[in-house]
Amino acid sequence: MASREQVVAYRAAVHGLTGAGVGATPDAGAVLDVGAQDHPIGATARLALELRGAGGADMVLVHSVRAAMHLHRSADLGLLAAALRIDDGAELAQQSIGPFGQEIGPRFGTGLDEVAAVMADVMSDGRPRTKGELSGAVSPRVARALAPWCEGCGVHHVHDALFRFATLQAGLTIEVESPRVFRFLPPTAPVRRRGGPERVDDRGTRESRAQVVRRFVHAAGPVRPAHLAAWLSLTPSAAGGWWSLVEDELHPVTVDGRKGWMLAADMPLLEDPPEPPELRLLGPYDPVTEVVDRELLLPDAGDRRRVWSPAGNPGIVLRDGEIAGTWRRRAAKGRLDIAVTTFDGLPDGWADAIHGDAQAVGRFFGASDVRVGMAS
Repeated sequence: MASREQVVAYRAAVHGLTGAGVGATPDAGAVLDVGAQDHPIGATARLALELRGAGGADMVLVHSVRAAMHLHRSADLGLLAAALRIDDGAELAQQSIGPFGQEIGPRFGTGLDEVAAVMADVMSDGRPRTKGELSGAVSPRVARALAPWCEGCGVHHVHDALFRFATLQAGLTIEVESPRVFRFLPPTAPVRRRGGPERVDDRGTRESRAQVVRRFVHAAGPVRPAHLAAWLSLTPSAAGGWWSLVEDELHPVTVDGRKGWMLAADMPLLEDPPEPPELRLLGPYDPVTEVVDRELLLPDAGDRRRVWSPAGNPGIVLRDGEIAGTWRRRAAKGRLDIAVTTFDGLPDGWADAIHGDAQAVGRFFGASDVRVGMAS
């Protein structure tokens, strides 16, 4: 059994937030293990690293988990490509792929290989391409079943989810020019995929998936298979297969009457975690909020609606590891205003306590003047 206080303190530690901040030792924690989501494009992934004082040139942006854009270590691309190559489209949750997954079913894997091979051939000229340019070059060269008619675009093109999953298999990384413009870059190393020169067998797939699950449980524990299914956007039965790869490494934990699992190796840290930071700012879509079970992280349903918003997530304010509020930014002429909304109030001197984080946000967005205040 563990308390919520232990859980939030554990998560602050594994996410590189304990003792972090301006002037502290850089610590990406588990952020790059699970990937930092980039949404809107160019606005969140590297901010997550900036607020931890971490970074480096060995990071790349790719379509990975749920085929969404995430920042990862470049050294992990082979692992991710092997783990995230899905054979059967029916294993993907319908909200991520719609009816196409059921329609293509067990042909999804071969379709993925076909699209990825054409992508790699198109990109072999070394020229970066926008999504539209790449799709326009690839779609006419693949089987029509993989490029259905799109009413919105008025053309046949590769199904969007299949396209995004295929970019990872083709080894394509992403370069962001602006919030509205990004380009795919040619691969810089051979891609380990089935049927290609760097073939991955079933054993390699299982080992890669086991490692991805370990990373998720380490970052989000205690969790259940349903949480893994949501994170990967898989059906419950498909996620159960992934979960079984590491279940002999897991330890049951009960928090507030709900059972979950941790890596057995992480139990000592859960039982005696370091003190979480008193006050911190984190950006929108930070892994702290994106890889965990929302009900445990934020029990109040009304507060959850403020953090996970259909209109776009705000940044969050952490107090002693707990989500204590949100923030949004407004920029104009080199100035950045950070407007904070709290759930239950903040201690005296709160603005001074988050000054370093606010300055880091300002630097990230190129602002020379940063001001923090309560939202009106």
